[in-house]
Amino acid sequence: MRLHRWLPLLWSALFLAVACAPEGGGDEDGIRKTVFPKDRKRRILYYDAASQETWGYIDQGRKIPYMKLIADITDHQSFLDVRTNMTFGTQVDTYVFHIGNGADPPYNISTEMLWPCFSSYEEVRDLVIEACHARGMEVWASLRMNDLHASWRSVSLHDLDDPFKIEHPEFLLAPESSRHLASELTEHMLWSGLNFVHPEVRQHRLNFIERTAAAHDFDGYELDFNRMGISFPLGQERRHAHLLTEMMRQARQRLDAVGERRGHPYTLAVHVVDSLERSLELGMEVERWVREGLLDVLLVGMGHLPSRLRLDQFVSLGRAHGVPVYATLNGNSYRAGAWEGLYGRPVFREGMRASAAYYQQEGADGIYLFNYANEPTQELSREEFISALSELGESETLAGKNKIYAIHSTAHTGGPIIQGSESALLPVVLDRVETKLPLLIGPDADDENARFRISLWTAESREDTQIWVRLNHTLLPAPTREEPWYHVDVPAGIMRSGANELGIISDVPAGGPFPGIVAPPGVRRKDWLGWKRNEGTLVDEFAEGRLVRDSGAEERKEPEKRRPVIVHQIFVTVEYPDR
Repeated sequence: MRLHRWLPLLWSALFLAVACAPEGGGDEDGIRKTVFPKDRKRRILYYDAASQETWGYIDQGRKIPYMKLIADITDHQSFLDVRTNMTFGTQVDTYVFHIGNGADPPYNISTEMLWPCFSSYEEVRDLVIEACHARGMEVWASLRMNDLHASWRSVSLHDLDDPFKIEHPEFLLAPESSRHLASELTEHMLWSGLNFVHPEVRQHRLNFIERTAAAHDFDGYELDFNRMGISFPLGQERRHAHLLTEMMRQARQRLDAVGERRGHPYTLAVHVVDSLERSLELGMEVERWVREGLLDVLLVGMGHLPSRLRLDQFVSLGRAHGVPVYATLNGNSYRAGAWEGLYGRPVFREGMRASAAYYQQEGADGIYLFNYANEPTQELSREEFISALSELGESETLAGKNKIYAIHSTAHTGGPIIQGSESALLPVVLDRVETKLPLLIGPDADDENARFRISLWTAESREDTQIWVRLNHTLLPAPTREEPWYHVDVPAGIMRSGANELGIISDVPAGGPFPGIVAPPGVRRKDWLGWKRNEGTLVDEFAEGRLVRDSGAEERKEPEKRRPVIVHQIFVTVEYPDR
């Protein structure tokens, strides 16, 4: 029988064999592993900062035994038990492993600071990859595109966190002398960052990406522009944005080539800042990157001002081009300060629940969990760690659980972080004229069992200070005062899921000049217009509470001068007393 008569049957058999085989691809050792589609549903992407791979870090030339405070890693199993193994069996679908700042070794921390059971950073990475794949979990590499931690951990150019920076100070964003600028300025940190205007810097990054992608069996790669968001000298970002776009095109090509050599797709994720406008101001043409297909997954937000993330912009863009969008939760943004000051205990779980519930309600495909780890600064128990990873990724597991929503303040930002964050709404100076603020709430407002309390953290208020609160045009009951807080319980049926309008009024004027025909609060317009200007000194006299005289009228004395009330933080506590 001629061969051509058997070809249709052979092709059919081959087709059935391929179609019925489990989704996967061959590894070099012949073991089949899962292939993860680029557009798969991911509930939680867990970012592991890899702080546990060494027993410490270097700060101004000193070796700080950071992780020895909570861990004693003696072998591979005890290493995985510190963090990686605890993500298995939770809602974590993708493990994102931090591989450094583009330096070799990462952050210029020698292998001497690895735990004794490891001989190289490559060994650590491969161990994490193998552990994840053995449990059927997707694992990505994560590269910080321009980390600036060295600006406060280094004392000079000669001990920066990257040999490339030490060898080429001409490629840095600013001269070393800028480290002596005021610490309030972003500019004082730029001496430790690379300037992507230089083609040598971009090639240095691309070579690192390609080298590490080819050397390890990661399923994807995150380019993290959030650390620290600055790629060019401040003020020149838009002018040079096309350079980042061209670098993105080359990164896409190189990672695609790695995927082709392996025989399965390689996912490219890009992490950008709080809005499309903020991203563009920092040189990231996100809309163009998405339109050109330069990325597969869009990770959004710095996580420092969760209530200001323009998730709506990113979701609209992603849906128009079939790109999934994941909103960032930064565990550090719900800790200490006002959070623990109000509640007297750590409440990061309740805070993260609120943001996660709101983001999923507003269309996020899932949650990117950043800076959430059992480290000395967070002191999480194993149970707390696992419990959070088992609820934040699904709206069903968040429903009916206590939460804390917030309008966040500038206290959660600073340095380069502020450049990538949307403008904070707090602190705000109250006035006798109503101050209006947007308040974003998740699906809890639709649950009849939820109870809401609004709390305002104030400064300069007194026992006799009066504060009124209005929600969605409804004046709420008089707040109770618990220095420095004001609390008001919200009657049922007023809070809404999504956007709410919060109004706050004080009986203390904000102060300052009041030119024009609008009178200051508490002053009749006809009196204001009649007061004598006296060569422009009226404003000073009014502001200082001195005597002023209108034409032909008796002298008046202004009321006692009081400092205006400032609101630094606003929380909305959601409790379910019946559950």
